[in-house]
Amino acid sequence: MSRFALRPIIAGLSLTLAAGALSGTALAAAATDAPPAATAPSAKGPHAGPGDHRRWEGMRDSMMIPGLGPIGKKEVDQLKLNTQQQGLFKTAQDAQRDLGKSMHEAGKGRHKLLDDQIAAGKLDPHALMDQEGQRRQQFEGQVDQVKQKWLAVWDSLNDGQRGQVTQFVKQRQARWEEHRKEHGGDHRGPAGHRPPPPPAGAPAPADKPAG
Repeated sequence: MSRFALRPIIAGLSLTLAAGALSGTALAAAATDAPPAATAPSAKGPHAGPGDHRRWEGMRDSMMIPGLGPIGKKEVDQLKLNTQQQGLFKTAQDAQRDLGKSMHEAGKGRHKLLDDQIAAGKLDPHALMDQEGQRRQQFEGQVDQVKQKWLAVWDSLNDGQRGQVTQFVKQRQARWEEHRKEHGGDHRGPAGHRPPPPPAGAPAPADKPAG
């Protein structure tokens, strides 16, 4: 198997592990209408297309509420955040982007190890997974800080705003339930792309990017 065939497999597994580690920030892919994902950058395999890029781009302006999944820019605008809330929102966004950049840089080491193994003609998945475990441990503290910043945004919302978020999540859940029934339990979106694993306890994502 070639290096280019192996990389999407390793990168996909890494993204799954990162999404699990972030458990609620998701990462992770995302907006109310985009897949929840981790803050880790997406792995662009050979079948990635413009739709994937738009989904991940849509995550940048999302509110990533731990345990609930992402709320898209359009819905965030409807919340009409006050000045204090906007400040908390920006702080959380900046922290999440910094985490994503750090994880991206760390991911370069994973690719180097795989390249070295291929060059030596001897693959060692145990070493690759050991390295992945070390990466998760390395970012545990930073991940927790990001989650706490998003929880601070949630805590700042008033009852009316929380009610709006409840409706956003309810509508998203209903759309995915309808899609699941129509496709016999297949959770692929209409474009045929399976979204990254949702955060633990998070509702299933919707099927199109926000905006």
